[in-house]
Amino acid sequence: MSQPTTRTPYDHALWLINSVDEGVNGMVTLTDGRLRDLDGPTAAGVLTVRSNLAIASALVAVAEALRSAR
Repeated sequence: MSQPTTRTPYDHALWLINSVDEGVNGMVTLTDGRLRDLDGPTAAGVLTVRSNLAIASALVAVAEALRSAR
């Protein structure tokens, strides 16, 4: 059995943001790169996830700024 990856909370936040973004891109993009035709509730869910990722990215940027100020 392999050992779990150890990350700092900051690195884990970045990994999680990137992982979710890749997953969402895989859900909404066809194999040829075109966007998939989504129904209303699915599109709203995707926009919610993207909005939450933007907020998370901003919080990580603030954390990085605070961390580098020390």
